[in-house]
Amino acid sequence: MLSRLRSLLPLAAVGFLAVAFPFIASPGKHFYGVLAVIYSLLALSLVVLTGWTGQISLGHAAFLGLGVYSGQRFLHAGVPFPAVLVVVGLVSAAVSLVLAVPSLRLRGVYLAIVTLAFGAACERYIFKLPFLRGELASTVGRPSFLGISTASDRNLYLVALAVLVLALWLVANLRRTDLGRVFLAVRDAEDAAMALGVNLARSKVTAFAISAALAGMAGVFYAVLFQATPAPSQFGVLQSLFLLALPVVGGLEHPAGAVVGGTLFAFAQPVTNALGVRLFLVTGLLVIFVVLSRSDGITGLARRFVNAFTDAIHGDATARYGSFVPESVGRASARNGPPQPRVRLDGALPAGARLHVRFATPTIGGAA
Repeated sequence: MLSRLRSLLPLAAVGFLAVAFPFIASPGKHFYGVLAVIYSLLALSLVVLTGWTGQISLGHAAFLGLGVYSGQRFLHAGVPFPAVLVVVGLVSAAVSLVLAVPSLRLRGVYLAIVTLAFGAACERYIFKLPFLRGELASTVGRPSFLGISTASDRNLYLVALAVLVLALWLVANLRRTDLGRVFLAVRDAEDAAMALGVNLARSKVTAFAISAALAGMAGVFYAVLFQATPAPSQFGVLQSLFLLALPVVGGLEHPAGAVVGGTLFAFAQPVTNALGVRLFLVTGLLVIFVVLSRSDGITGLARRFVNAFTDAIHGDATARYGSFVPESVGRASARNGPPQPRVRLDGALPAGARLHVRFATPTIGGAA
C-alpha cells in the first residue's frame, strides 16, 4: 500500500501543477498551455499507433486537418461542443479505414510510404474541396463547453486539459486489456502473433481508428484555439514529421511520454522564436539525441536515471557481466572448488508441494 502511494505521488504532483498552471502563469502563457494539451493529444494518438502497434504514420497531420475543418463545420451548424468532439472522433475513425484497410498487408517503409501519400493527397486535393475548407479561410468561434465559456484561453485550457486527462486514463487502461496486449504482440512479432491466433487486420484497423479519433479531437481544439481554419499547407508532410517527433522525444511506449513531448515542444516555440532558431532544427537535434541515447525518449532516460540512483542508494544492484566471465571469477572457482549454490525460501511450502530447481553450470576458461 505504501509503495502504491509513493508511485502516485509524482502523478498527483504533476496533476496539481497542470491545474494550477493557468492561475499562476501570465495570460500570455495560457495560449501555449492549450497548445501543449493539443500536442499531447496528438502525441498520445501516435503512442497507440506507432509505440504500441508499430505502425509508422507519416501522414498523421491529415487527421489533425480533418478535425480542424470538419469541427468548424459542425460548430457553425450549432452542434454542442462536447458532441462535436465525439462526432469528429467518429468521423476521423471512419476516414482512417481508407488508410488502414489497404495497408493491412504492408509494414515498415512500405506502410510509411502509403501514409505519406495519404497525407500529401489530403493536403493537395481533399482539404481544398468546397465542402471542407475550400479556398477561403473560415472563422471559428469559442463555444461554451457544458456551460463553461471558452472565450478566454484559461478556460479553454481547463476544458482541453479535462479531455486530455480522460484520454490518458482511457489509453492507460487500454494497455491493461487484452486488446492492448494484442497491440504489443503485433508490434513485437506479427508472425508470432498470427500463430497465436491474433487477428492482425482487426488489430491494425482498431489502432488506426483510435489514433485517428484522438488526432481529430485535437484538431477541433486547434481550430478553436486559433479561431480560424489554417491553410491546407499547415497539415502537410513536414507537419506530420514534426508530430511524429513529439512522442519519439517524449517516449513512444508510455502515455507520459506523449505529455512530456507535447509540453516540451509547445513551450519550446516561444523560446526558439526569441533565439531566432527554427523549431524544426531543434526538433531534429532532439530526435538525434534520443536515437543516440538508445532509450525511450526523455521518459526512458528519466527511468534509467531513477533506477540507477535507487540501486546506488539501496545497494541492491546485482553485478552485471557481458558475454564473458572475469578472470578472477574463473581463478576463484578453480581454487575453491565447484560453486555451492544456495536457495532461500521466504515462506514455508504448502503440505505436499514440490520444489524443482535447475542449475546451469557456466563454462569458464573452456572447461565445464
